[in-house]
Amino acid sequence: MAVTIFSQDGITDSAAVSDLAQRATRADGDPPFSDQTLVDVRSAKAGLRSVTAVQDGALVGAAVINPDPDQASTFTVELVVDPEHRGAGIGTALAREVRGQVEGTVEAWAHGNHPGAQRLAETYGLSSVRDLYRLKRSLRGASDLPLPVDLAENLEIRPFEVDRDENGWLRVNSQAFSEHPEQGKMTLDDLRQREAEDWFDAPGFLLAVRAEDPQDIQGFHWTKIHPASDGSPAMGEVYAVGISPEQQGRGVGKALTAAGINYLADQDLEDVMLYVDGDNTAAMALYEKLGFERWHLDVMFRGEITG
Repeated sequence: MAVTIFSQDGITDSAAVSDLAQRATRADGDPPFSDQTLVDVRSAKAGLRSVTAVQDGALVGAAVINPDPDQASTFTVELVVDPEHRGAGIGTALAREVRGQVEGTVEAWAHGNHPGAQRLAETYGLSSVRDLYRLKRSLRGASDLPLPVDLAENLEIRPFEVDRDENGWLRVNSQAFSEHPEQGKMTLDDLRQREAEDWFDAPGFLLAVRAEDPQDIQGFHWTKIHPASDGSPAMGEVYAVGISPEQQGRGVGKALTAAGINYLADQDLEDVMLYVDGDNTAAMALYEKLGFERWHLDVMFRGEITG
């Protein structure tokens, strides 16, 4: 049966793209799209473009093209092929169509750094520029839990409150991740979209605040729980940890990380995972001291696509 390639503005069937991503995740152990891309797909973000592969009415491959709003002619690209239809040239056909749709700087993620993604990047002259590691540690039955939470006396930890803490959190997040290519750009709309996700859990969104002013947010640990699926148990995630500049070097990040891990352990989860950039040696050292080990690797490839 022939495969037809379509290019379109936006996402015509976000549910089908999400289902395709889930099938690939189950087969590969790696999600083909970032969390931000999935949020953008489900919310029909303006400016998003897609290339899809359809066979006998079913979606068997998709590429999402996301223009960078802050950098002209810069595009993030993520691509997935249905596990049961690989080896038939669908990925190559999708990449060829993407090549004709963009002109400028392309940043393509290879989640899991699979050989097929590496070959496609090489074919189009893209070079690896960023390593994003996934680390994992055990929770259930771990002898070192609960971890000690050593926080300065003028700070305390409380859970995030929806419709109250959004602006304060956005301020600290933008300060903490001012040089981070994804996290630091989060807007109120981005945050609201995550609050609407099934996985959002306000009690597990921990804030470090001044004891004398609980609205003065100084840091946070946003945890996430991935539900069980297809025989794989539910897993916790250190989704994001951020500290205000004035609290840097005072142990607030370590205390919040420990508090979040303890929270996830209390949910009776087997393991917890997190993402960390390969060049963030300080964070890598902290997480390894907390019992995390390297588990998976995502790689960003970058290059110029011209006429």
